Amino acid sequence: MSYDPIPVPKEIQVTIGKGISGTIAIPHSAEAENPYEDGYAPATHKAALILHGQGGHRDYCYQKRLAHKLAADLGIYSLRIDFRGCGSSAENEDAQKGRVLAQDVDDIQACAEFLRDGKLNPLGMSFTLSSIIGHSRGSVAMFLWAMLQDEYSKLGDPNAIIVPNLINCSGRFSSPTVADRYPLHDEFFKEVPMMCLRHGQMSEILIPKSELVSLSKPDLSKLHGLTTEWSVLSIYGLEDEIIPINDSSLYANALNRGYFSHRLELIPKADHNFYGVEPIEHDDHNIEQNPENLPLNKKQVVNYNFKVIDIIANFLSPENELQRFLHTSLEIGRLSRWKNVEGVSNFRDIGGWKIHNPTFPLNSSSSFPEKSALQYYVKPHTAFRCANISGIKPAGLKTLQELGVKAVFDLRSDGEVEQDGVPQNLEQYGIKRIHAPVFSKDDYSPHAIAIRYTNLMTSWNTYVHVYENMLEFGIGAYRTIFEYILKENKPFVFHCTAGKDRTGILGMLILLLLGVDKNTIAKEYELTTIGLRPDHPQLREKFVETTRKLREKLGDNSDVELLISQGRKNWTIEEDGFNNLISSRYEAMLATIEMFHDTYGNIVKYMKTELGFTDSEIKRIYENLIIIDPQSRGFEVSGALNWDHRNSGRVKL
Repeated sequence: MSYDPIPVPKEIQVTIGKGISGTIAIPHSAEAENPYEDGYAPATHKAALILHGQGGHRDYCYQKRLAHKLAADLGIYSLRIDFRGCGSSAENEDAQKGRVLAQDVDDIQACAEFLRDGKLNPLGMSFTLSSIIGHSRGSVAMFLWAMLQDEYSKLGDPNAIIVPNLINCSGRFSSPTVADRYPLHDEFFKEVPMMCLRHGQMSEILIPKSELVSLSKPDLSKLHGLTTEWSVLSIYGLEDEIIPINDSSLYANALNRGYFSHRLELIPKADHNFYGVEPIEHDDHNIEQNPENLPLNKKQVVNYNFKVIDIIANFLSPENELQRFLHTSLEIGRLSRWKNVEGVSNFRDIGGWKIHNPTFPLNSSSSFPEKSALQYYVKPHTAFRCANISGIKPAGLKTLQELGVKAVFDLRSDGEVEQDGVPQNLEQYGIKRIHAPVFSKDDYSPHAIAIRYTNLMTSWNTYVHVYENMLEFGIGAYRTIFEYILKENKPFVFHCTAGKDRTGILGMLILLLLGVDKNTIAKEYELTTIGLRPDHPQLREKFVETTRKLREKLGDNSDVELLISQGRKNWTIEEDGFNNLISSRYEAMLATIEMFHDTYGNIVKYMKTELGFTDSEIKRIYENLIIIDPQSRGFEVSGALNWDHRNSGRVKL
């Protein structure tokens, strides 16, 4: 790993809620003239919230460098804050009580709303709050907030906020052990002095007993009930003298709710704030005391903060995020999301996702009293997506029949259909093929897109421009499919060539209509990265031929690599260009959803003004694609679905 200084990105100082002082770090690429040449990751719509511990502030330990690394390497915006009563923030709400945990939880809520609502933050961006990183007491507050939000979600509250990545650094699990550090049972104990940064100066602050007592009260054993929508990373130093190291295993036991739901990292020789405990006096001791050659701080102890930052950045990498999501979404209750349809790749059910904010929630009535926790889900075994099915085998056709599929919507252009053919004998299995091309005359297969949009080979972040065209020119195709859902309401399949771009946009529209959150929509889209792997050899073969034609088109004297790489070193079309072209990056779909809302307002407006549906038709389409919690009064699941969502909280492999 490199421990060279990270260039400081543009930062904005903000005040949030009741006086929370914070710093927004903006990805370097958002300000760079040529981020590709500079090696910066494209700016995403993701944001991280960084929280400090007891007596800390927004820039201590690893917080500032972490913000800068997330900006440079992952294109993630971040907000690091001073909790009220700390740093440059306002005083505590009640001076006599001090900084109690309930106040911290309120501060986290204010920051989450600030980031998620573009009307509240100065950047005007409605971010996806993709991660919260808490240190020590900040971790405890983070988990208390997460448990509240998870409970709200289970009660069907549309305002519940789900954050897919929680990072716990040196957090206390067994709250009563706070009394091992402070004499909380001593009736004469009133306060304890602590040196803290306050309004730019180190000052002695008197911490009231009530503040410390609040730290001894939380019951974190209930974390085992946290749904797998929340993945957790815990990092601890084995020389921590403030938090018992056993707490790391207690977190691991409580949060191990399935594969990849919790990851524990232990750093030998690191203390509570991730510094070494013994100074290194001579260089010849470095190999023994500092085998990783980490930087030293002013006290000449090893600075393990650099290691913490690398661990966090690795955990938040797109590859690892996708791996976690894949394993928590393999099944819809008792059903497999991915279907083995012989001769077809990337075939999966887009049903089963929980709907946190239903577009048309049921009104409260005697059948559905206000306090009943109605849970909305995308109806499974109804809509399936996949790659081109022209090579489907007889066994695959039999599988479609068993799934109840009655229609296959082909989104490919006329040219693609002529070149790659159509599936045969669908009618014998009671299935009709409906040609609904997004671009009727143009070839928009992945390899042909490379000719028309060479920048798609450069980076995922330009996909939004192509998807913008699909939303404009694919109106006829989308209208056809939504009409089918409205009038026939039977299981169907939709596909293009790779089941990635045009198929992904239709999947986005369906899930947006139902009220699925943008994080889930973007992750569902990204699953194609996994589903396309079997087709990589064929796609690469076509791609190589396409790049040959591209070179011919641009002329022998043109440097195609230079044109597309935009200054990046050691970049090649055949490898890097191909990998970008077949990618289905979460961040690309997030950007597309933001573009969609900016352009059309919302999905209902799009379906009315662009697709021509009435309000009642849109609601009927919606009702045909949802299912309500079978535990709720007045609703029963069809036995044919064999679906029990109550098992979906834990992954079964």
